[in-house]
Amino acid sequence: MGFFSLPTHAQDALTEPATHPQTPEQNQALEQVREELTNMERRWYGIMRIRWHDTQMLSAGLGAIFVKQPQHVDCSIGCTLRGWHFEVEPGLYGVQAGVGWGKLVGETGRTKRLMHTVHFGWNVRGVVLRTWGDSSLYPQSQTLVGIEGSVSIIRLNFSVGVLKSLYSGPGEEYGEDWIITTGAGWGF
Repeated sequence: MGFFSLPTHAQDALTEPATHPQTPEQNQALEQVREELTNMERRWYGIMRIRWHDTQMLSAGLGAIFVKQPQHVDCSIGCTLRGWHFEVEPGLYGVQAGVGWGKLVGETGRTKRLMHTVHFGWNVRGVVLRTWGDSSLYPQSQTLVGIEGSVSIIRLNFSVGVLKSLYSGPGEEYGEDWIITTGAGWGF
């Protein structure tokens, strides 16, 4: 009979509410978490990067990352961000635009909205690249689309992309060309 009564006691233990009293410190911590979750706001932070890219050569990018975070968070001394971002990056031999998702740990310092120091970050974005001039591609002026991923570690940025050419010249089809691009620089 004792064997059959065990599941009944276990079931009763699962259905009874916990009656452990909470300490004032636990109540304060729960209130703080509850306040953080209810007092969220949408913000944006400027991002930038300067890099040497194998198709654009020297380029400089400027964009923004859009996040949702608690109102009391101050990124001037450091914070973690994750969200959607966009960036436009003109260079000597082309211009690239991208939209994607990323996460970073950084700080704004006194600027309040420009994420000037990225301690660690990563992002993945869809990109469109238009080249011209003396680019390393053949033909030199063409449009490419694809995906790029980058990692930033203590302000150093490394990127790799896989892009497909949209160019088709007179009498010849170049639309099947896939290229791998690389870059290194400073920023996010």
